[in-house]
Amino acid sequence: MSQRTVRLLLTAVVAAGLAAASSWAQERKPMSIKRSDVVFMGSSSVEAYRQYGTTVVSWGGRPWGDTERATDQFRRRVKAAHELGIGYLPGAAFRTAFTQMIDYDPQFEDSICRSLEGEPILVPWLWDHKHKDGHPAYWFCTNSPAYGAYLKHQIENAFAEDAEGLHIDDYAGTVGTRWAGGGCFCRHCMAAFREHLKENFPREKLAELGIASLDEFDYGEFLRGRGVTAEEFKNRAEGHPERIPLSHEFIEFQKRAAVAWVAQYRRWAEGVAGHPLALCVNSAVSGPDNLLIAPVVTFFSGEVHHEADSGKVSARPVWSFKLGDAVDRPVACTGAGWDWAFVKEHDKPGLVRTWIAQAYAFGHQFMPPVRQWCYTKEKGTHWYEPSAEDLAYVCRFVRENAELFDDYEPVAHVGLLYSNAAFRRYKRQAMDACEDLALLNVPFRLVLAGDDWMDERLESRDLEDLKALVVTEPTTLDDEQQAVLDRAKALTVTWPDPEGLFKLLPRQMALEGTSNVTVVPRRKPGDPRAPFICHLVNRNYVLDSDSMEVQRNFRLRLSDSLFGAAITGATLHAPQKEPVGLGVERAGGATTITIPGLDLWALLELERE
Repeated sequence: MSQRTVRLLLTAVVAAGLAAASSWAQERKPMSIKRSDVVFMGSSSVEAYRQYGTTVVSWGGRPWGDTERATDQFRRRVKAAHELGIGYLPGAAFRTAFTQMIDYDPQFEDSICRSLEGEPILVPWLWDHKHKDGHPAYWFCTNSPAYGAYLKHQIENAFAEDAEGLHIDDYAGTVGTRWAGGGCFCRHCMAAFREHLKENFPREKLAELGIASLDEFDYGEFLRGRGVTAEEFKNRAEGHPERIPLSHEFIEFQKRAAVAWVAQYRRWAEGVAGHPLALCVNSAVSGPDNLLIAPVVTFFSGEVHHEADSGKVSARPVWSFKLGDAVDRPVACTGAGWDWAFVKEHDKPGLVRTWIAQAYAFGHQFMPPVRQWCYTKEKGTHWYEPSAEDLAYVCRFVRENAELFDDYEPVAHVGLLYSNAAFRRYKRQAMDACEDLALLNVPFRLVLAGDDWMDERLESRDLEDLKALVVTEPTTLDDEQQAVLDRAKALTVTWPDPEGLFKLLPRQMALEGTSNVTVVPRRKPGDPRAPFICHLVNRNYVLDSDSMEVQRNFRLRLSDSLFGAAITGATLHAPQKEPVGLGVERAGGATTITIPGLDLWALLELERE
């Protein structure tokens, strides 16, 4: 499929869904995610829901089998959540439900992803799983009609009880096989790619490659004839088109086919449910592959690496939150399997509390663990089940102060350029700059510069409210967007250059008497009566004791230019503590507030002039 074809297909699918759903929408609108929502990763007990203040269940699963008993158990799970007013999103699994596919389709072997040599590709992190007759965890192909039929069957089961949305785990399906086994070159992928080339690839260029006709063309056979191996395709496909011709076209075809399939799948699910659905997918929200799916989803609900083994509060997840902001999609995240393995092995629930605090401070959600999947190469799959007493109070704090979270947006006078083309070429220095700015307490937002994968284009109006634009090299922009950047030279700071940045925009927030505390300012646009908010996140985590080094009697200075108004009063809110009114000092166009103590996390509610 060409880029234009996929875009037209997505447009048609979404338009059809909206047209069909127009009558539904009068009665029921799709669920959305609020800043104060507590999202569970999977269903749990009524007791756990109440302990955490749960509002949404994502990764909600489906009946474990095609039996009346399994269906009845699933319905009771959904009803239990609904009786508490909790939105429920059952789940579909595009990679990990290999046992059910084997049971569902006697001809399942025809839907297995295949390497360039025709060998079955397995799901690497399920190496310790087997099914009847010793079958391993096959990676099934989402381009296979038979596997598509099974995935639709999952939906029919998942909506045995009405629900508000759908979660898709491993939504990219076949795409990831390139990293697992250099695939997929099954007959279904070969047929679809053949049609893609017929529609999109110039015949003269095919002739230059020695391809006289596409009628019986098999890309796998073509590569094998050139001596290309699965391992070589896995490691060199994107960087050596002269050695592996058509590799770029093939990889992009697979990625866009995955997005088109998810769009169709959502429409199918809405037909089964009988009303519009929220859709979330498991995504790290880290780069171009993830952003391809953004127009199709309501929010992201997936695994984001938190670097647990560093023993520190990593700022790396801030990148996912900022990218979510940039595409206007909430991020309800969890840690990666190896993050949870570290927490379990060393018994560090205090580290998890920092993850929850940081996510909410930046306007998104961290899904608290109840029974959390862990993974290491040595142990394979295992599980972490923390005590609710260790974590639930942090989530309840959010729910108890929902009005200080909902509808609040970032405050930012600094932009950080995100070049989709640069990221596709693995030039990802902007991620490091993001972490630097967060730790320097520079409020910022991402400014998107798109390419043929992303429709957004850098325009002068995108920079109108900024005092500085941080840029990392190489920018890899097309001529038109580069011209916009060149015209903004007076605003531009090539990173790393904090001194240059603070010359353009003097510090709007400064801390005295503490270090390693992140300040996140937020405001409610369009509401002149709403207070301003500053989140204070303590990064002084002590691994040995699994506790925070409490920061005491430090001072926060806020320039009036930050919010565009003077601060006249402040109230400090913190988990498990009563709100405390704080005095403010005014001088030189700035407000200084003394913070008596900061343990894990606190919110400053700021009265405005």
